[in-house]
Amino acid sequence: MELNPHDLLEINNVTDLTSFTPFPEWVEKSIAAAPFVVVRRAQAGAGKVAVGVRGTQRNERFAAFLTVDRIVRRITPEQLAVERKWVKQQKNIFQCLDQINELMNNYSLVWGPAGSVGFELASDKETTTKTSDIDIVIRFTNLLTKKLASELEAELNKITICVDVQVETEYGAFSLNEYAASGDKPILVRTMNGPLLKKIENHETEI
Repeated sequence: MELNPHDLLEINNVTDLTSFTPFPEWVEKSIAAAPFVVVRRAQAGAGKVAVGVRGTQRNERFAAFLTVDRIVRRITPEQLAVERKWVKQQKNIFQCLDQINELMNNYSLVWGPAGSVGFELASDKETTTKTSDIDIVIRFTNLLTKKLASELEAELNKITICVDVQVETEYGAFSLNEYAASGDKPILVRTMNGPLLKKIENHETEI
């Protein structure tokens, strides 16, 4: 099974998880309420994947590891975009996703919601708040030039809720905003082995 950062994994219960540090009390309650974890960008041992647990508060985030054979179901950001479950939601933050979806289709970009928006769509547990941003993931292709990135940023800035975009490649991720404004300068790229500075060219598909 291919697993990527931002994928949401359904598990059976908190005992499927391991960590180098004791679990905070809220972790068990959170998993009991919504048995989903998110794939982290970190190294894990053989047969394991690095995951994160979300709590009800912004500061409640816990890093753990999950044995791959304990995964019940994998939900990708792209899958959430295709399913468009947000059309049944009344919150303004979900209504904005239709605008984003139309924009991404116009630019022929593969995308999906992540963060609290993606978690709520996957788990059916209320996760977003009035102060939540919209986190989305775009898969990098040769189409995504710096010029197109600037145009895309301008369009996304018209949406009433702040949209934070991570551009994902096979080897790392970077901010769409930083990429659009980078010119000939390197930008921060998050990789499995930590952050690095890298000059991104639109013809690159590997980092």
